[in-house]
Amino acid sequence: MEDQKKAKRIIDTWTGPWEKRNLPKMAAALPAWVSSDHLTVLGIIAALIICAGYILTWNSRWWLMLANFGFVLHWWADSLDGTLARVRHKEREQYGYFVDHICDAFSTTVICITFGFSPLMRLEVALFLTIGYLLLNIYAHVGAYSEGIFRLSYAKVGPTEIRILLVIVNTILIFWNPDILVINDTLWTLVDVVGTIVAGVFMIIFIIVSIKDAIKLDRLDRAKRNQA
Repeated sequence: MEDQKKAKRIIDTWTGPWEKRNLPKMAAALPAWVSSDHLTVLGIIAALIICAGYILTWNSRWWLMLANFGFVLHWWADSLDGTLARVRHKEREQYGYFVDHICDAFSTTVICITFGFSPLMRLEVALFLTIGYLLLNIYAHVGAYSEGIFRLSYAKVGPTEIRILLVIVNTILIFWNPDILVINDTLWTLVDVVGTIVAGVFMIIFIIVSIKDAIKLDRLDRAKRNQA
């Protein structure tokens, strides 16, 4: 069984070709005193800026532009930390794997939960969405250990595409988030309904791929025993 650090990274996204051409150039242009750890910390700060933007929407939805700035900054920092290490030939595979994905999990979790504390989405929907994300995150890392494959994209969609989509959604929410349902005398907005659907899809995908991979691994183990 392969180690996580040797897992093959699977990432096939719409923005992938552009990033492959330009991220190394951006990394090479950074000052020598900037390290991968600096960029990792900047990514955490960017996540907190996003959270601040969402909380401040209680005062004005125009604060969503601050959240959008945070997403752009988070993409820049998160995309460049590993790229910088590779450009400078200073990779630390185990440390980098651990820190990068722990920080990603923390950032995504606090952003989702903070969204639920904003006036834009119900907290229970945000928590449902967080659970769905964490289940898929766990699946990706378990797959990296059990199959030697670390999936970073699905259907041409990866972290960069998700950030772009969120920036678009944030911009729309400045002007439009209608109430479309009444459940138990409580109004549900369009974002509440869409968030619930997305979380449900996350969980369905998690269940399907987990069962599929468990069956596949069981067959492989049986085949190995029969050959022994």
